[in-house]
Amino acid sequence: MSDLKNQQEVEIQRFGKLQKWSFGMGSFAQFFINSAFNTWVFSFFFTAVGLPVHYIILAYVLWTIWNAINDPLIGIISDRTKTRWGRRKPYIMLGTIPVLIIEIILWMPPTGNDVLGFFYLLIMLFCYDTFYTMISLPYDSLFPELYTSVEERAEVNTIKQILATVGLILAFLVPGFFIGELTEMSGYLINGIVTSIIVGLSLLFSIKWGVLEREEFKLDYKHEFKFFQGLKYTLKNKGFVLYTIMFFLYEYVLLVLATVVPLFGEHILHVESTFETGILLGLMFIVGIITVMIWRKLDVKYGSKNIYAVSIILYFAATLPLLFVDSYISALITVIFMGFGFGGMLYFIYLIIADVIDEDELKTGVRREGAFFGITNFFMRLAMVLSIVTVGLVFSTTGWEEYIPTPGVDVLLGLKLLVVLFPGIALGISLVCLYFYPFPKKRVEEIKSQLIELHKKKKESVQ
Repeated sequence: MSDLKNQQEVEIQRFGKLQKWSFGMGSFAQFFINSAFNTWVFSFFFTAVGLPVHYIILAYVLWTIWNAINDPLIGIISDRTKTRWGRRKPYIMLGTIPVLIIEIILWMPPTGNDVLGFFYLLIMLFCYDTFYTMISLPYDSLFPELYTSVEERAEVNTIKQILATVGLILAFLVPGFFIGELTEMSGYLINGIVTSIIVGLSLLFSIKWGVLEREEFKLDYKHEFKFFQGLKYTLKNKGFVLYTIMFFLYEYVLLVLATVVPLFGEHILHVESTFETGILLGLMFIVGIITVMIWRKLDVKYGSKNIYAVSIILYFAATLPLLFVDSYISALITVIFMGFGFGGMLYFIYLIIADVIDEDELKTGVRREGAFFGITNFFMRLAMVLSIVTVGLVFSTTGWEEYIPTPGVDVLLGLKLLVVLFPGIALGISLVCLYFYPFPKKRVEEIKSQLIELHKKKKESVQ
């Protein structure tokens, strides 16, 4: 272990604190705008616009088909891009202004015509996803590419998760200042403008001081695989397939919670404002980020695979009281305990894919982050569709679409199952995937040792 650490000291890129925190601001911007988008689009078009739920589901399904092309395509193209700014930075700059505009005009749909409302939603989903992917995918790709040592990767991942969690918290709390009644459209628009201003300033700061690219990877744009060959090769990677399933299920859990919590707070906890319901998720994220340092130490000592499983079990166990709570205070206490497990899930889900990419570099000789993250981004959107379909089906079968309870069906039980049972099933499947995940601590250490020599050769080749 001491020899490995000495080698890693040679490999480590000595980026300063300003660069690392500036890079982390990209995570803040992504999670802020995307969480705000995911949380409020369904509520806005269903409640405020009055668009029937089947139109919303259809729009999300068509959006997913576009994602099947858009995300992997942008990922692989970015891997093969050669400019004086590097492979990733140009896409971040090109996507920033359009996504900020969309975050505003999204909340200005035509009303009184369901067909027009449907097409407006569909166009906004398509445009938002295209430009958001141009920002998020290069940022995701740069993380394992910039920081390759165990220590620095753990440090920057901690920074990223702290700032990402701040973005998540603000995404749930800020709307509470502007969105009063869920049926009032003006509050959503004001919230969109404020969100765009905050996200725009954050991205400007990050692009200026945080987005860099390493010298030894300048020639990695030269790929042996053609587009479909590379896609096929990536999907044959056992570790990546298992990770993708786990990532998909993690996003599904988070999206179901984000969609249902406003109604859970109103109808089960009897709170009167979106701000109070926002505090529920906000508190879970705050506790989660406080525990990140604990999870980081456990990660270094026992390995990501084992400790990620522990965090999943702790989170699910903590959600069980939500089946019985009926007061705001009891719900607050419950989400505090949920935050412990959630902190581990948040820490590990964006970290363990780096091991997949590192091993792939040993096999192919180049870093193909774009290809991997392009596919995972697609499944992130697919998780959104499944979450909307899940919520939509529960609403339809329990009378929520018309807000009229169906005889013989417990409407409130439906909401409780959405925050406990469905996420529990998803997390159980994640544990099965994690059991077969081929990156225990010993294997990760072997990969790191081999990468040190490969990166030395790459740097000599560039020079």
